[in-house]
This record gives sequence, structure tokens and C-alpha cells, in this order.
Amino acid sequence: MICRRTLRRWAKLEPRCSSQTRLSPRSLSRSFHASSPKSFAAECLQISGTIFQEVHSLTSLPWYLSIPLTASLLRMTWIPVQLLTHRSRKRRETAMQLASAWRIAYQDTARIKFPSGREADAKKAESWVASQLKARKKAIQKHNSYLPVWVEPVLALSFIPVWVFSMDCIRRMAGDKRTVTSLFFRSDGSTVDPNIVPMEPGFQTESLWWIPDLASPDHLWILPITYGALATFSVWTRVREAAKQQTDTGYSNGDADRLRAFSAKFSKTLSYVLTAMPTVFTYLIIRSDLSTAVVLYLIGTTTTQLVQRPLLARVLGSTKRFPLLKAKQAKGKGQAEE
Repeated sequence: MICRRTLRRWAKLEPRCSSQTRLSPRSLSRSFHASSPKSFAAECLQISGTIFQEVHSLTSLPWYLSIPLTASLLRMTWIPVQLLTHRSRKRRETAMQLASAWRIAYQDTARIKFPSGREADAKKAESWVASQLKARKKAIQKHNSYLPVWVEPVLALSFIPVWVFSMDCIRRMAGDKRTVTSLFFRSDGSTVDPNIVPMEPGFQTESLWWIPDLASPDHLWILPITYGALATFSVWTRVREAAKQQTDTGYSNGDADRLRAFSAKFSKTLSYVLTAMPTVFTYLIIRSDLSTAVVLYLIGTTTTQLVQRPLLARVLGSTKRFPLLKAKQAKGKGQAEE
């Protein structure tokens, strides 16, 4: 049997031992190193560089041909997104035409249901038309589903990150330090990190007619002006298509007319800005002595867009307008229907 004295000594020693063996919170804390915010963009740049290198190796084409070819392939990867956008736009236009037609039909029916010219009857007729039209729109959208309005512009702009990273990758391969991503990814305070995308020696050795190598700019401005002309024509055709869609409208009331007039004025001003942007960008290319490799990439992606857009429109077709529905008003006995 353990005596009381031994138990007392053990009780005195226990706090001392526990204090010596207790680990401090600092020793228990585990140090975690957060992943660098550069990692995602760096991986995108490396993937872009791998794609350019693989296309160049598989096709055995010179760089001045494989660069625009890779740009075309990257652009064509967005065809499913364009198909989805085009399909949704066609369904929305069809739904809008049906809604406009049903609005007129309901208004004609409301004149029969509420023939009195009093203000109270007019409000009842307006409320009835609004409720019927709301239910009809819901039914149309249920059987003819389409994407929300804000999704289509987001999908249309979703190619911009691919375009930026691919162009920056080509600039890094050409040894250009003035890239967009170089503002965030540098090995020190002044130079671009060469470990992300190394320089390509083939850019320095391959020439293109009047250009000594692909890393140097086109001092005759032939390629930059070619890109500017292609980009301007691409934007102009896009603006013209948008203007056609706005001018071909259905039924509207006074508020809708004012809203449409404001929208048309804003779209016209925006079209001028968009049409002038390629000219400004071409001036910046010439001013900054951008390498020929980057200009070839821009020409490749713009040419693909010019060819791809009318082909998709021809294959998928456009939404055809049809005459608005009109309800037949009830006639009294002895009156012939119109």
C-alpha cells in the first residue's frame, strides 16, 4: 500500500513535470506557406508556350507559319462557346417576337373585354394585358429556354484571357520584357522571369523576307498595317450586324421607343469608338516596335475570326422575322368580319 507521504510527494512533482513536458503553442503551430498568387498565371503562360512548341514540332513548319497556325487553332477552340451563344441569341429573338405578337393580340382582346372608355376600365385592361403577357412569356421561356442577357457578353469576352496570355507568351519567347504579365511576374525588380517562358532561339535565327528575324519589328510597317486593316474590317462587320438587329424591331410603346432611341444613340457612339480602336492599337504596335512574332499572332487570330464568323452564320442560319399576330375582334350579327 502506498503511504500518504509518497502520494503527497507525487502530487507536488506532477505539476512540475507537466509544466516541463507541456508544449508551447508556438511549437504546436504548423507553418503553412500560402501558394503564390503568381502560380495560376504562370501555369497559363507555360501551357501557352507548350502549345506553341508542340504545334511547331508536330507540323515542322517555320515559326512564321506555325505562330499564325497556332493562333487559328486557339481561336477555333472557342467554336462551342460561339455555337452556344448563337443558339441562345436565336431563341431569345424568337421569344421576343412571340412576346410582341402576343402583346398586340392581348391588347386587341382587352378592347373587347373592356369596351368602355373610362379610366378605370383602361387600367383594368392594362393590368389584364400585363398579367396575361407575363404568363405567356413564362410559358414561352419554358418551352424555348435561352441564356440570361448578361451571360452572352461574358461568354463573348471569355476568349480575352486566352488571347492575352498567348500574346504575352509570344512576347516572352521573343525576349520582349514589356509584357502585360511582367508587371506581376518578375524574377527581380527590373527583368522578366525567364523561368516561366524561356526565350526561343528560333525567333532570332528565322527571317521573313524583308525582316531579319522574328524578334525584331517590321520597320516597313507592312504587317502592322495589315493587322490594322483586318481588325478594322472585323469590328466594322460586327458593328454593322448589331445595327441591323437593332433597326429590325417589332411592336413598342412610347417608353420603349424612347429607350430604343437612347440605346441606338449609345450604340452608335460605341460603334465609333470600337471602329477606331484597331487604328489606335496599330499605332501603338508601330510606336512600341512590337516584335514580328507577336504581329503574326495577331494577324492569325484576326483572320480566323473574320473567316469563322460568316461560316458559322451560314451554317447556323439567322432568325427570320414573321408578321405579328393580330386577334380578330368579335362582330355583331349581320356584320361581316374583316
